[in-house]
Amino acid sequence: MATSGKALESDEFLDDEPGTQPSAEAEVPGWPMLIVDDEPGIHDITRIALSDVRFKHRPLELISCFSAAEALAVMRARSDIALILLDVVMETDDAGLRCVHAIRRELGNRYVRIILRTGQPGVAPERQVIEDYDINDYKAKTELTRDKLHTAVVGSLRSFDDIMTIEENRRVIDANRRGLLKVMDASSTIFRAQSMRRFSQGVLEQLAALLFADQDILFAQAGGMAAFSHDAPLQVVSATGRYAPQIGREVSAAADARLRPSIARAVAQRRSVAAPDHYVGFFRTASGTDNVLVVDGPMETAKSDTGLVDLFCSNVGIAYENLMLRNEVEETQRDIIYRLGEVVESRSQETGNHVRRMAEYCHVLALAMNLGEEEAEIIRIAAPMHDIGKVGIPDAILNKPGRYTEDERTVMQSHAAIGFTMLKDAKPRILKAAAVIAGQHHEKWDGSGYPNGLGGDGIHIYARIAALSDVFDALASDRCYKKAWEMPRVLDLIRSERGRHFDPAVVDAFFGSFDDLDAIRRRYVDRVSDDAA
Repeated sequence: MATSGKALESDEFLDDEPGTQPSAEAEVPGWPMLIVDDEPGIHDITRIALSDVRFKHRPLELISCFSAAEALAVMRARSDIALILLDVVMETDDAGLRCVHAIRRELGNRYVRIILRTGQPGVAPERQVIEDYDINDYKAKTELTRDKLHTAVVGSLRSFDDIMTIEENRRVIDANRRGLLKVMDASSTIFRAQSMRRFSQGVLEQLAALLFADQDILFAQAGGMAAFSHDAPLQVVSATGRYAPQIGREVSAAADARLRPSIARAVAQRRSVAAPDHYVGFFRTASGTDNVLVVDGPMETAKSDTGLVDLFCSNVGIAYENLMLRNEVEETQRDIIYRLGEVVESRSQETGNHVRRMAEYCHVLALAMNLGEEEAEIIRIAAPMHDIGKVGIPDAILNKPGRYTEDERTVMQSHAAIGFTMLKDAKPRILKAAAVIAGQHHEKWDGSGYPNGLGGDGIHIYARIAALSDVFDALASDRCYKKAWEMPRVLDLIRSERGRHFDPAVVDAFFGSFDDLDAIRRRYVDRVSDDAA
């Protein structure tokens, strides 16, 4: 049967199944579908033909639009449209094609399936349209019997459903990858003060990827917590969503009242607890640390595997234990270095707070010079070893209150080379940094320092930072051979030595961070020994 122009009457719609009656709509959400055509009769015919269509036990939610502009308005307002039956010739001869272009290019919607229907195939030849436009099917209205329309619609819905399933899985995989990257980043940046928090944040994202279909919804509309404890009450160390302000509080106080029974049961029974609207993961490490992960939000139980989640939590416990051990090793290493520095300073009748101030000054200056948190932490730990070579200097010279003779000065200056020699063959990165600082912190920017007369960038940046930190603390503190200078005099000296003794960039960082440096100086005040008292 042929049609003339745009008109297509209801009795011209070919029907392979006469007498088929529409069935009642099921009380379930329908598949949103647009009928876009400027002929009201086409809408009526299409609704009758598709009245009994079901896909995955869901009916169709048919939405009528009588122009391309009206269709675009709906598409802008709704992102869940599954299928469009789209006419070509409406307000203009190419309105439908322009609509396709706007949906794909301007709105960026690559998911909706588009079946182009036309009563005038010559206006938009099938081959050209298929090649030039991102459509999924092309049908002449005259060839669309009820069965063929049913087949085209169900096939398009199946394609849409498959695409959305793939997209959902991709989002879950991406969320899982983001969480994994955070865990990996935490383990590779152990020097950062927030490494444990970053680790637990990654754990939360990993857990969310296992329990929820859409991680972004989880963190935007719900919340989660991670709490750890040895013998003390469980403390929240990482949180998301509305629980973010609860970091640092006891978990029993931070959690909603409806969550507390599950948390208490998980801790008492030492097992994870899953509920329809939340999940509490529990695991205990080998050292006896209790760990609780709380996810507050609707659970998609059909997509979660309790055994998999429990295994995940168990593995998190192992990772957490390893992270704690590394933290303990780092703290032990830091403590040993500080104590060695204090031993050296006690020989020269200075207090251990000198090395602590030095460490903190160096950390602030390294950050101000954009060395990064990891390098700033390395120099903070290594700086207390700057004068380790003084262990080789006789007490008579080390503690002499007056001026040195030339020979005594030579012996005293040898402490830099001695310190470097003591540490230069060490393998750990921190001790290698300490060797550089010990050997070069008396070098000067203009090349007039010792022991090797290095200058400019030939002096390691760690040593340049340590040099200014050491001089600043020496001038601003009491020593066996002098009283502390007034601060204006200290600052004038540092300004005058910019580009001579000190790297100009380090001096600039010093003055840009002076408030922080002075706060450190005031915090670590020298102690008065019993002998001095």
